[in-house]
Amino acid sequence: MNTAIDPCEDFSAYTCGGFWEREEIPADKESIGYFRIVAEQNNRVIRSIVSPESDPQLENIDDKLAAGHNIQKLKDLYASCMDEEQIAKVGRQPVVDQLKILLDMFPATAADTTLDSKALSTTLAYLNRIGLDSFNSFGVSTDVKDPTRHIMDLSEGGLGLPSKEYYQDERITTVYQTIVGQMFELMQGLGLETTNDAASSSAKVEVVVSPEWTEAAKNVVEFEKQLASIATERTDRRDPEKSYNPRTLDQIRSMTPSIDWHLIVQSVLPDTANIPETFIVVSPSFQERLEGLLQKTSPKTIQNYLAWTVIRELAGSLTLKYRQPLRVLNAALSGVSADVVPDRWKTCVGVVNTQLGDMAGQYFIADSFKGNSRTQVRDMIESLRETYLNSFPNLNWLDDATSEGAIKKMKAIVQLTGFSTSSPNVGSSRNIDIYYEDFKVDRKDFFGNHLRMNIWGTERYFSEIDKPVNKKKMHMSPQTVNAYYSPTENQIVFPAGILQPPFFHTENPEYINWGGIGVVAGHEITHGFDNKGHQFDALGRLVNWWSNSTTEAFNKKAQCFVDQYGNFTIKGSDGKDYNVNGQLTLGENIADNGGLKQSYDTWKSRFASDPAGRRYSNFRLPGLEGLTPEQLFYISYARPWCSKQRPESTIRQMRTDPHSPAKWRINGAVQNSVGFAEAFKCKAKAPMNPDKKCDLW
Repeated sequence: MNTAIDPCEDFSAYTCGGFWEREEIPADKESIGYFRIVAEQNNRVIRSIVSPESDPQLENIDDKLAAGHNIQKLKDLYASCMDEEQIAKVGRQPVVDQLKILLDMFPATAADTTLDSKALSTTLAYLNRIGLDSFNSFGVSTDVKDPTRHIMDLSEGGLGLPSKEYYQDERITTVYQTIVGQMFELMQGLGLETTNDAASSSAKVEVVVSPEWTEAAKNVVEFEKQLASIATERTDRRDPEKSYNPRTLDQIRSMTPSIDWHLIVQSVLPDTANIPETFIVVSPSFQERLEGLLQKTSPKTIQNYLAWTVIRELAGSLTLKYRQPLRVLNAALSGVSADVVPDRWKTCVGVVNTQLGDMAGQYFIADSFKGNSRTQVRDMIESLRETYLNSFPNLNWLDDATSEGAIKKMKAIVQLTGFSTSSPNVGSSRNIDIYYEDFKVDRKDFFGNHLRMNIWGTERYFSEIDKPVNKKKMHMSPQTVNAYYSPTENQIVFPAGILQPPFFHTENPEYINWGGIGVVAGHEITHGFDNKGHQFDALGRLVNWWSNSTTEAFNKKAQCFVDQYGNFTIKGSDGKDYNVNGQLTLGENIADNGGLKQSYDTWKSRFASDPAGRRYSNFRLPGLEGLTPEQLFYISYARPWCSKQRPESTIRQMRTDPHSPAKWRINGAVQNSVGFAEAFKCKAKAPMNPDKKCDLW
């Protein structure tokens, strides 16, 4: 903290000023904050599990043979990533092999003018099967109109830069085009032996790009610029009604006749699966505009674009000299120097978390998820639920019928805490072994492991199409420092990874836990009633259960948040002020504000009911006697958002992330909190106590 700052002037600086002064962003990171600090702690636990010399044990092993398979698979995957000498030995060949497959499927020369629909479709199907998306791709998701079943959807994509806005930034597109040319030369040209030892962390790439690949890069980037120009706005893609467009395969074919959708669907679905009668097209207008773009683009450029898709998605698993240009691109987007290479173990733990997260998670839980954390958090959530239920009838803008629907939905919310108990059951070695049985790991083939995981994951993904939705599955590994709300399952989920300081500890006084994990829980619950979540009913169906007058009142109150956060700015690396996108961040801002308000009210109610602390522990912390429990509640809310971020990374977040920057997640929410102004005795019209306060839940 920096207690020299008036909390009513700038609460983020008051709470985080000492953090800002003390902490430096690690050279290999784009930011530093408590989410990342806790994630690093969790990653060190995973490292201790998968390291060659470790011998992790489970307290209650249901199957010793299965547990042996699991730990060996984890160690082999980690070892394959750590073996940089072997990775260097195979060089670029794994990506060259994939490019050869692609070029054989989709042959094209500069003289070609007519697009071969079958060749394009066969290639797109192959990319789907190996887990790579191009300008569009099929997936399997929960049917938002009938959340008991799965449905196939067709979404757009294919941009090599994080968002369409980057294609209007000449500085970035210039860097991007250079990188595309260099990677083409490294993967398909002759400019290969121009670097130091491939396994060296100091390897430099000085690639002489031939005219052929310079021209190819120019054409690919120009194609992506046009692709970006027809891309659907991110806010529209987040709108569940706008993105729910049922179509038959024949109707999809009529939008983009250059693509044989029947061929693609048949190739990605299991042989036993029936081809669905209906598909959900996220953006029909994009598919129609895509047809025009394909027709006016030369087959050779499309071939190069697809080759670039393979390169940018797969080259990251090669030795350093072959991925160094990609690091230069990342430097331009994140502000992290391309010359700084993370410790290899950090990269390899990330691979384990991505590919075998639940398998590693069983050992993480045995190490780090002990005591009564799960019981205590569940108790807190039940108290939160009661606060929300009591608040609905008191909202004068919520009519009786809609209030009844809200109460019904709140009572129906299901919580998952700690780890998944289904698909796989993280508590069972045998279940995990069976779940991952078909994913084969070779400790001498890091690239192959990556590709096999993509294929295994895609096959498992599409095999869900004829199965009912599994509402017991947690879609995050146990070691993840995060939480989420699922509107189609009406479910809040808290992995074990976030149930630790500064968010939570079983021995904390209540006001600390309620400012931390309590607000997180309230945030996730409020997502069920934000601008997106409120469109789903108690059963998770996308159906209108609101009256027109209440919808109108909701939208008016929501606009207050759009305007408030839209006026917040962050300074970019160019020194210019960039405004937060109030519409893109609306759902998260509603959740932050609702979570803070309801968590505070819940804690205050428990505190008032038990002033002697016989049931709820609210003891004072030594050295902090000068701060009231109310003040420490709000400090505990702000503390997890204490962070520092490189300007380039902040701009990327503001263009792509529905969350507001950390500073405004603190200050925006407390500006709207009456409890905060009372706790810190803020004068009227102080920056953190404006007259106009936004309020919904």
